[in-house]
This record gives sequence, structure tokens and C-alpha cells, in this order.
Amino acid sequence: MIANKQDQEKIDLIILDFDGTIFYNDKDNFGFNITINRVIEAYTFFNEFMFQTRERISENSECILITGRIEAQEGVITHLLELKGYQFDESFFNEGEGTKDIDEETFMVKYWNGKIKLINEIKSSKRYKSIVVIDDDSVLCSALDKLGFSVYQAQITKNSSNQNLAVTFSTPQTLSMIELNALLNPRKSQNSSIMETA
Repeated sequence: MIANKQDQEKIDLIILDFDGTIFYNDKDNFGFNITINRVIEAYTFFNEFMFQTRERISENSECILITGRIEAQEGVITHLLELKGYQFDESFFNEGEGTKDIDEETFMVKYWNGKIKLINEIKSSKRYKSIVVIDDDSVLCSALDKLGFSVYQAQITKNSSNQNLAVTFSTPQTLSMIELNALLNPRKSQNSSIMETA
């Protein structure tokens, strides 16, 4: 009886990415120049998500933002997202300095592994009845899908004629474990993969 009561108290969680998911970043510019007209309205985003995927989002669902953007941008980004109707219960930004001091491959490997580890930690907390992850990154989506998460790959686009933003959702194209291990651990043996220890 107590277990059922605890299950009823658990809520659903949506984990969102920023760039390429709710922010249209066609030039891969990760600086402070984040314009509000490139953020899709929360109402549009979630309505399209429910329509395209047939998933339901309850009013008491929690929402977490996890992005590779640096912490120095947190205030700007969360303010813009609030103006567009997003309400995040928590947000996680990159503690480092981005790609400033490291090459892109090293940054991506750290980003993928760090994000997967964080999402696994959130799952391990057992606070949530269900977790849905929405991200644009194919490697991340494939890895989380392999780990048993409910994952949707988002693609945000801008209509050139009317400048409106649109988003599409699909199930991720799953990479093989060999491909994922090679991407997530390019310099390590496959035995130490986050995919096998998660």
C-alpha cells in the first residue's frame, strides 16, 4: 500500500536541450548573441510534440533544461526562455569554458558523456514516474535510446518565406553499440564505456 502511494506521488519529467531543439542555431554560433526570435514558443513546441508523437504531458510534469552552453550564459538564456513561455524546474549548464581551450572532438566527447551521466543520475534518483528526453543530437539520442530512455530527436527549422520556426520530432536512428562506444570513448578500450557502466 505504501509503495503505491509513493508511485502516485512521483511525477513525469521532460528533459530538454537548447541549441537545435528549442533554439534555432543555424550558424552553430554559441556566443552571447542569442536572439529571442530564434526561440520557438513553448506553447507551439509542446503542442507539436504531443501532436506528432502522441505523447501526453500533464500539467504537473517537471521540466529540466540540460545544455552544453556555459554557465555565464545561464541568465540570458533562462530569461529569454521565460519570455517564450518555458518554465524550468532546474537547468544545467556547462561549468567549463566551452570549446575555447579544447578541440571540438574532445568537447563533444565530454559533453555526450557528461549529459548521459547526468540523465542517468536523475533517473537513479527514482523521483520520476517517467522521463522523456528531447534533444537534437543524434549520438546522444541514440545512446539514451540504447539505455532504455524514452527519447525523441527534435529538428528545429526556419521557414525562409515567413521566418516562422517549426519543429519536427522523430525516434532516433539507433547506432550500434560498437559505433556508440567508438564515439563516446575514442581513446579508451570499449570495456570502459559509459554505455556498459550506466
